[in-house]
Amino acid sequence: MKIYCVRIGDKYGKEYEDYINDKLKKYEVIWIRKPFHNDVTLQWNKMLPMSYDIDEPICVIDIDIHLINDYEKLFDYHIERGQFISIPAWWKDADGYNINGGFFKYYPIDCKYIYDKFISDIDYWQQYYINNKTTVGPVNGEQYFVEDSVNEKLELITVPSAWVTRWSNGYNMTKLQFDDWQYYISNKYINATNNEYLKLGDFHKDIKFIHFTHAQNKPYK
Repeated sequence: MKIYCVRIGDKYGKEYEDYINDKLKKYEVIWIRKPFHNDVTLQWNKMLPMSYDIDEPICVIDIDIHLINDYEKLFDYHIERGQFISIPAWWKDADGYNINGGFFKYYPIDCKYIYDKFISDIDYWQQYYINNKTTVGPVNGEQYFVEDSVNEKLELITVPSAWVTRWSNGYNMTKLQFDDWQYYISNKYINATNNEYLKLGDFHKDIKFIHFTHAQNKPYK
């Protein structure tokens, strides 16, 4: 199976590639290192694989992630034509939306309409979710665009909430702020999963995919 990752610009170094290549060596990891269109910015280049005439599942992932425990179960999650798999954003990035853009699994041939919709008015869609206050700029909104578009024609499926979490290393927070954040996100996880804890020394054994909050986190370490 092919797994596509975007690393454009200098925010994330090659060490992120090395980490993901090592963790996912069982698969074919393909790196997108430059925009596929002059007007497409940063993570919006995740739209590119939706243009391919591939009639088999692929994955598209963010690179500010940490993979632990039996993480291959996420990548091997069963999918059928007409379905679109993502991870649940139980921490709620935005009201009215349910998925996180850090992981997608789909048949590209099913998603060509999403690519066509995006490429028909790149600037409009790249600003749409910033302009309507769903998120903040300067570059953002691709996960909401994908969720809205998937719901037009496909069956959206999320993997178990217990498999994923948001996390931070506390960068730019005081210790008190970080302790409060950990308490908040841990309670969210417990309520979403009925597991007894999120992190108690180690992360819970159910967790497979940790999505960090910004480039100051170093998951490859």
